[in-house]
Amino acid sequence: MNLPKTAALASLLATATPFAPPSPGGRPAARLGAVSRKDSYDITLLPGDGIGPEIMESAKSVLSALCDRCGFELNLREALIGGAAIDAVNDPFPDATLEACQSADSVLLSCIGGYKWDTNPRELRPETGLLKMRKSMGLFANLRPAKVLDQLVDASTLKREVVEGVDVMVVRELTGDVYFGEPKGIDTDADGESVVALVAEALGGCFAVVDAFW
Repeated sequence: MNLPKTAALASLLATATPFAPPSPGGRPAARLGAVSRKDSYDITLLPGDGIGPEIMESAKSVLSALCDRCGFELNLREALIGGAAIDAVNDPFPDATLEACQSADSVLLSCIGGYKWDTNPRELRPETGLLKMRKSMGLFANLRPAKVLDQLVDASTLKREVVEGVDVMVVRELTGDVYFGEPKGIDTDADGESVVALVAEALGGCFAVVDAFW
C-alpha cells in the first residue's frame, strides 16, 4: 500500500463535511458539522462475519502504520453486527452498536452474513442489521470504485481494449426504494399526477446523493 496516498485520504476524510439523511420531504437535510482535525480519533470497528474478522485484523495493521507515519492516534473499539450480533445478543444491530457508531468519529465495517443465518426469520438475518444501520445513521450513499490496474489488464476475461484505462465511480443510493419497501401506496404529486410512493421516496434519496457529491 502506498502510505503517502493513504495519509492524504485520511486527511481528506478527517476534514470532509458529512451530510444529514434526506428530510421527510425528500430533499437533503442541512449539512452536519465536519469532524475537526485533532491528535486522536475514535473509530468503531465492526468485524462482522465470515472472513470479516480476518479482514479487520489486516485493516488494523494498515491503520497502525498510518498512525506511525502521520503522527496521530486512533482509539479503536469493536462492536457487534450481523450474524455475530445475532449469536451473541439475538439482534443483528444492537442498540449498543448504534451508540458506539454514533459516538465515534468514523466507523469501519468489514462484512456480514453467511449460510448459518439464511433460514432465520427476516428480523434475525445479518442483512437486516445492515439495513438498520443505514437507516439509523442516514448512510444514504455507497461509493463503488472500479479501476483496472495495468498489471491485471490481461487477467480479465474482457478484451484489453475494453478494460484498459477503466476508472469509474458508481454512486449507489442506499436508503430508499426496494431496500425497505416503504412507503407503500399511491400518492399525488404537485401536478396532480398519481405516483408510486415507493418511487417518490427513492427519488428523494437520489437528490441527497447528487447534492452531496455535486
